[in-house]
Amino acid sequence: MVQPRSLDAGDEVLNFSRGLAASMKIERASTRRQPKQQRSRQTVEAVLEAVPRVLRRHGAEAITTNRVAEAAGVSIGSLYQYFPEKQAIFMALHERHVDAVRHVIEGTLTHSTSASLEEFTRELVEQLASLHSADAELHELVSGAVPGGADGFKSALQATFEQVISPTQQDRYTPREAEQLLFVLPPLVEALVHGVAHQEQAVSRERAKDEAIRTVAVYLNSFQGGHASRY
Repeated sequence: MVQPRSLDAGDEVLNFSRGLAASMKIERASTRRQPKQQRSRQTVEAVLEAVPRVLRRHGAEAITTNRVAEAAGVSIGSLYQYFPEKQAIFMALHERHVDAVRHVIEGTLTHSTSASLEEFTRELVEQLASLHSADAELHELVSGAVPGGADGFKSALQATFEQVISPTQQDRYTPREAEQLLFVLPPLVEALVHGVAHQEQAVSRERAKDEAIRTVAVYLNSFQGGHASRY
């Protein structure tokens, strides 16, 4: 079972959720004004939603504050109130992506209280791969524009598997095997998820996702009966 002790208690889940949020913390642009009124929030949302439209229609090189403001249907002055530069828009999009990743991880943990490690990991890979490939071109653009953008994702995966592969599972995995799993699984999942997103065609991304899930399953199945197979 995936973490039977912690996931049965609401306060434990809440504590982990807070820790996960901290592990994915990114530095927010200090010059960015935060919207407080409903109309302001709508302006910010319109700007962020306009970026993928500009990207699809005109390409990455065409993403400028003027073009984004035009696509969003807001004045350039209104855009600059909340995004003093293009980088601030990318940072906001990255923050939104981080929140989406955190929700996927928390949701998978919550719905996997009675799942095996293999079942949990397969579900996590599938959900994260789907999230990253939903708008892969935008994700690649934003990740490249935000320094260290993937670091929070790596930290979150490490924290997640440390939660799942807990000391309470000594009957299934020895301390050495748990150490091996924690060494391999977080970077493996991160590489597979981003690899799926980088596929250029939707069909190939679906095949890549299937291969990512299969790769994880093969690795975990090498721990037959809780003991790693030797090759």
